[in-house]
Amino acid sequence: MQRRLLSVLIVGTLVGLPAAALRFACVGKSCPAAAASAPPVPFCPLPAELKREIADGYVEGRSPDVLGVPNTGGAVRGGTGPTPEGLDWPAVSPAPDTSVPIVFQGTGVQRRSLPPGTGLDQIAPTLSSIMGLRRSNPNVRAGTTIPGVARGAHPALVLIVAWAGIGSSDLSQKMPWLRGAMESGAGTIRGSAGSVPLDPASTVTTIGTGGLPRQHGITGSLLLGPGAAPVPAWGAGAPRSIIATLADDWSHAQADASIGLIAPSAVDRGLIGGNWYVGHGPVDLRIGGDPLTAADSLLRQGYGADGTTDILGVVLDGPARHVDAQTASLITMADRATGGSVTVAVAGTGSMELAKGSASSPGATTTGAEVASRIDAQLGAPGLVAGVAADGVFLS
Repeated sequence: MQRRLLSVLIVGTLVGLPAAALRFACVGKSCPAAAASAPPVPFCPLPAELKREIADGYVEGRSPDVLGVPNTGGAVRGGTGPTPEGLDWPAVSPAPDTSVPIVFQGTGVQRRSLPPGTGLDQIAPTLSSIMGLRRSNPNVRAGTTIPGVARGAHPALVLIVAWAGIGSSDLSQKMPWLRGAMESGAGTIRGSAGSVPLDPASTVTTIGTGGLPRQHGITGSLLLGPGAAPVPAWGAGAPRSIIATLADDWSHAQADASIGLIAPSAVDRGLIGGNWYVGHGPVDLRIGGDPLTAADSLLRQGYGADGTTDILGVVLDGPARHVDAQTASLITMADRATGGSVTVAVAGTGSMELAKGSASSPGATTTGAEVASRIDAQLGAPGLVAGVAADGVFLS
């Protein structure tokens, strides 16, 4: 009861912040009585699609204690480390744009257009079909195989590339690899991330597992840990993914398969996992540094060089044109190393920022860290907020 009352007080404090203009989770009797009968999920009425995306990105005991939804897009941005500073909180208006590019290319991929709304959670099941892997417990994952894409081919290498922080709104006409892949492979520039917030740590895990955050449990870069304190995803003491990644299942089935991850941060590990099965085989981790140099090193070690399909996940960040060029170089290297026997899946994790000018006025943005400071100051409780994600606050 004490914690619920504290949440009500925080709701009142945050709603009073003029720059934030936040709506928050219903706790106690903090919502209007008229709202009580309608929502199938426990928070005040919001647009139906936004409510669904929030629910699909939420896991009790891992997500923030108090969720926040600004009325105006761009009103609140970022959180405390390692939550990306430039990540906008999902808002009522304009609604979050969760559209992302998704492209398959190479061995085992049939050329076709993918329908708008194809989900990031469908990437792993489609790759599984190409590889000939029947994953156990399919009902724990929302994602299903995309019809008409996969033909069994057993490639030497599966290359999964995530474009961190990039959504459909970030794409440019000057992206030659993407333009060519859309013509030669199977793709759409209007896929769907499926959930909010669009924290890359969460959506790369959706790509890696084939499940939504409500199923895999990696709801952002910052999670509530076993000690009731927020911890970085995939760090020491962090809760594991609730479900296995495609790479986990493949390594479990094929003990001699090589599994690797190249990423700018350890919170991106959800693309390949690597700690789900007890006694899991070694995973090659290359965190930080130049991704092309790291990829060249792993390919020279023998990725894609034998009869067992290997999986290499790569997370790229930066401007869209830059990651497009890096992707082209990665695929050229992989083609050379495997003699052309490589299946490629590339997807954006979702745009982190609204289009310029979407916020209510210049300078209207409040940072997540400022939200935390204001809560502590207005309630006279320094350290009350233990951490801030891109959709709410963790209480000490």
